[in-house]
Amino acid sequence: MVEYLVVGAGPAGLQMGRFLHEAGRDYVIAEAGPEPAGFFREFPRHRVLSTDDNSLFDGVPFARYSKRAFPGADDLVRYLEDFARPLNVRYNTRISDFGQARHVILATGKKPYVPSIPGIELAETYASASTDPTEYAGKRVLIIGRGHSAFETADNIAGTARLTHTVGRTVQRIAKDGNEFVATIDGTGELRYDKVIVCAGFRRDTSLDVPHAHTITGDSIKAIRHAARALHRTLEATHHGVPWPHRKLRNRPDSLAATVATRARQIPEGLADVVVPQGQHALLYDEMPTSERNGFVVTRTQVRHYRKNELIAVERRLHRKPLERFFSQQLAVPCIA
Repeated sequence: MVEYLVVGAGPAGLQMGRFLHEAGRDYVIAEAGPEPAGFFREFPRHRVLSTDDNSLFDGVPFARYSKRAFPGADDLVRYLEDFARPLNVRYNTRISDFGQARHVILATGKKPYVPSIPGIELAETYASASTDPTEYAGKRVLIIGRGHSAFETADNIAGTARLTHTVGRTVQRIAKDGNEFVATIDGTGELRYDKVIVCAGFRRDTSLDVPHAHTITGDSIKAIRHAARALHRTLEATHHGVPWPHRKLRNRPDSLAATVATRARQIPEGLADVVVPQGQHALLYDEMPTSERNGFVVTRTQVRHYRKNELIAVERRLHRKPLERFFSQQLAVPCIA
């Protein structure tokens, strides 16, 4: 019996493992493959990352591995290999029974997404299409998708293809007519192509989902880092009595407004800062799950004021002056600590 079972040794699993390791918890990371970072050994296909914010735990800067604005994916793989070394990772381990763990954390990553468009099975996918630009010389290519993988693919073949169209959700049907593909596109009609490539992004792998398991996901490594930290803090508070980290603010409208206006720009999607007034001071708990219903709940887009779990006021203008007026009005309303 292990206290924490983390499934997956990608960025999410390794980040959670590092938090558990630093806290001295009983944990194991189970990875089905022979190495960590299996996703990034295959994706992105053209081996260039779309962002330079690829560091995980504080104190392990990614800049040691690459100083490029858009680093190579292989640099990230090396980083994750080194990151995994001190952790308790069991490779070539597939999990079918979660009964040997008190708490299960699913960090199974993502898989390429294929939308349910009639005839989509006729197309190539981001995972299978050739990355050799000469394969597309003189050809008309339709790329289905409007995200990183789509534009990465379009940029790779733009110099050789006769024409390249990137289309999002307006594709209604794909059909084959001899050696050509016929795509029916909403608002445009039928267009003919020599190749169709589906680059519709990725979706979380839910194949191992079980009731009561915790999951970590995010659209970037930065988002994963914050989500893993929030989950770890939740587990520490719930199971080990470790208080959520917080700091004191002056319980005055000007002080709260200045802090919230700055923090709102930094809070990741899906998380919230919580400000709880207590007499002359207010306690700021940063990056909590948005299910929190206590005091002032601050997200990237608004501040919600709760009293006894009841929403009593909302402010969407996250600038100092509107926030100062908002807090001036709301601090006259009792708030349960």
